[in-house]
Amino acid sequence: MPVASVILTSFTHWTGFSLDNISWLGFDNYAGLIYDPIFRKALFNTLLFTLATTLLLNLVGFGLAVLIDTRVPGTRLLKAVLFLPVLLSPVVVGLMWSNLLRGVGGGLNNLLSAIGIINQPIFWLGDPHFALPAIILATIWQFAGYDMILYYAGLQNVPVTLLEAAKLDGANYLNQIRHIVIPALYPVISVVMLLNIIGGLRIFDIVYVMTRGGPNRATEVLATYMYEQGFQLNAMGVASAIAVIIIFLAIIVAVVRLRVLRHVE
Repeated sequence: MPVASVILTSFTHWTGFSLDNISWLGFDNYAGLIYDPIFRKALFNTLLFTLATTLLLNLVGFGLAVLIDTRVPGTRLLKAVLFLPVLLSPVVVGLMWSNLLRGVGGGLNNLLSAIGIINQPIFWLGDPHFALPAIILATIWQFAGYDMILYYAGLQNVPVTLLEAAKLDGANYLNQIRHIVIPALYPVISVVMLLNIIGGLRIFDIVYVMTRGGPNRATEVLATYMYEQGFQLNAMGVASAIAVIIIFLAIIVAVVRLRVLRHVE
């Protein structure tokens, strides 16, 4: 079983090549990670990325779902356009945004320079203050359409009679959203948030393409550090320990989600 194999490997020192070189370390790999400043930075970045993308994806996705649910002319085309980035590979999205955010000749700098906001190019992916927010922005752009579709499907199950009754009682549109639509969408919200959180915890490809964890580890996340340990430093035991930690965090989120959903219901 792959998961069991990873767990066992996390207690060993192994270069990943010969089975003759495996040695048992116990919890040394985990203890080493606790005192590893790069791991702590990667953990912090992963949690920050997960929190930011989960909140923003849900807000943007829900807002877009409400927008296309109005069924005004053009919403069908808008739905297709907004969902299109979801179909792209994260590697392609990473390359697109890397070119857009290039310091010299990048589309964003050219736009800001043309309208007089900046005089000198900003190296968005080379500045520790901008690099992680830039990756978060690219992630929102790609996956907001996915959350939008899930919320849009949920909106189709909201009882129309309740909305009509609330309207007759004088409730405005925002009050209808707050008191009727959102409570009806609690199961959908919990599923969407779970998917977003797990996706955030295991984020790798777009980070690796755009920054490779730099500059100066500013965008290092657990998965990129795991890749470095396992395939660049040949420390498969340490890489497996990081993988186990990612799995453990995902399990915690899933358990919390089940408990919260049980109370909501």
